[in-house]
Amino acid sequence: MKFGIIVSQRMVDRSAAEPFAKLYDYVQEMEDLGYDLAWLGHHRFAPTTAFGGAAAGEPSAPLIVLSALLARTRRMQMCTNIFLLPAYHPLEIAEEINTLSELSGNRFILGAGIGYKPDEFETVGWGFKTRAKRFEECLEILRLAQAGKPFSYAGSHFQIADCTVVPPPLAGKPTPLWIGAVSEPAMLRAGRMGDGWLVSFAEHLVELQDKVARYKAIAAEHGRASTICLMRDLHIAPTRAGLDPDWLPNVVKVWRSYANLGAEPDRDEVSKDVVFGGKSVSLEKFTPNRAIVGDPGDCIRELERIRALINPEYLLLTPTGVPDLERHRAELRLFAKEVMPQFRS
Repeated sequence: MKFGIIVSQRMVDRSAAEPFAKLYDYVQEMEDLGYDLAWLGHHRFAPTTAFGGAAAGEPSAPLIVLSALLARTRRMQMCTNIFLLPAYHPLEIAEEINTLSELSGNRFILGAGIGYKPDEFETVGWGFKTRAKRFEECLEILRLAQAGKPFSYAGSHFQIADCTVVPPPLAGKPTPLWIGAVSEPAMLRAGRMGDGWLVSFAEHLVELQDKVARYKAIAAEHGRASTICLMRDLHIAPTRAGLDPDWLPNVVKVWRSYANLGAEPDRDEVSKDVVFGGKSVSLEKFTPNRAIVGDPGDCIRELERIRALINPEYLLLTPTGVPDLERHRAELRLFAKEVMPQFRS
């Protein structure tokens, strides 16, 4: 199992002489701790976001941010999670991802999705209601562009004649295309057209088991890779007594914000009752199959459950309930020391 950490724009201090210094230091430390991948989100025209709060947590130009992070690391992969692909022309993105992969020695992964905020598309002249179909055409064009040969394309939204994207993929290896999917149609699309599925951290693990089996079967039917990238909220402390009693209220606040913006994934009944019905439950009842919370032993047991049920290739750790950046960083140190070594092959 490989482990990924979030890159938060809240680490950027625009009043400092070197605004990105803290972010660079964080990513370099995470690489030294043994984390395999760093990922960051993407939003446009938003000073606030559901995940980032008052200071937007996702950059408006993630590929540029990743170019700087790739230049400052040696081994870590970098991934967008998720890039709003249908808000751009696919040829522009093809040139940029091929360049990123060339610069980094094939350490870049494009994680993309259709988005859920109309203004991110309509502000630049792209239709919001047509984004799903446009997304599929973008994926088809990216595949053609990464073949390193001349191609043309005739679709409902894009028409391309006699084009060759430069640079070609490094050593003939195209950039992996992972698809973020929280709905049934999006999961089916990930199986048909992607190389991996970015699985929402709202998914209940037991209910996810059948979805993963279906996804893998669809991917096999279409001759596609089927990498599972499971997102999970993390909150770890040396002992259970050190857990933050505000962790679950913080999670509820963030997920209500997502729902208010129109991004509501499938949820199990208990999760719905807690997030939207105001039901009070203990951490011991809520977190199994939904999050990785507890002391190192608790976290190891939850990862064993994850491995037994769906065995993802990547586990992407999110700090939804830990808004303090320094505490989150300390928790990632503890996780790397006490938990990760148990799951290395």
